[in-house]
Amino acid sequence: MARQLLIYDKVAPLNRTTHRNLSVRQTTSFGFARGTNSVPLVDVEFARAAAEMPVVFARTDGGLVCVALLGVERDSNLFVAADGSWDGRYVPAFFRRYPFVFATQPDSDRLTLCIDESFEGVNDKGLGERMFDAEGVETGYTRNVLRFAEEYQAVFARTEAFCKRLDQSGLLEEARIDYTLPGGRKGSVTGFLRVSAERLRGLPDERVLALFRSGDLDLIQAHLISMNQIEALIARHRPTDEAADAPPASGANGAASPEDTEPAQG
Repeated sequence: MARQLLIYDKVAPLNRTTHRNLSVRQTTSFGFARGTNSVPLVDVEFARAAAEMPVVFARTDGGLVCVALLGVERDSNLFVAADGSWDGRYVPAFFRRYPFVFATQPDSDRLTLCIDESFEGVNDKGLGERMFDAEGVETGYTRNVLRFAEEYQAVFARTEAFCKRLDQSGLLEEARIDYTLPGGRKGSVTGFLRVSAERLRGLPDERVLALFRSGDLDLIQAHLISMNQIEALIARHRPTDEAADAPPASGANGAASPEDTEPAQG
């Protein structure tokens, strides 16, 4: 299978024959997420994520997606501490479902539960939770994983529909974050969109009511409130980090941008 985007490296369909003796030992380390500065969000996460991280929108080959900004420089997740622990109150579901993901097989639209075999907790020594019993039957752990993945997929599809409506609403505008790190180095984050508060206020009453009735207005408001987290995100960058950091990746305009965060398949 093709390499997945973001945190997934060696993805394989879960198979009761080849993975008969597979176990997964969950760890408290989020080291696998250290190199991504943004992560996809689904609608049920907006309120909790908005309390800690900016929630913005980005265009991908598959359309508009919603992402949480986790860092202001490429390949830098400021929520992953030096020891690999998560330095925050809320962990995005995209990370919580790791090392599992739904993917489509070549020439098929059918979704298959897959596992990232490169995850450090994957083993054949019986450490952690078995995926299948001795007869090749799914264990309770595997059924719980599948249930979580299915629920995530359903909400992901619903969030895609919201993003499509938002993209067609005329409310989005290009945005840019200019920042100065605690040590004095300056930079910018570009390549994302936000809802224009001015355009939102200018909507006719009937359109505002429609947004309210659909629940879209709640998501938009959470997004707008989350923009207050930009300063807190920049403040997470410690002055001591700068000596070890490589120069920020640059685009044509010399500014870092959110990574391509659309999962290959949900």
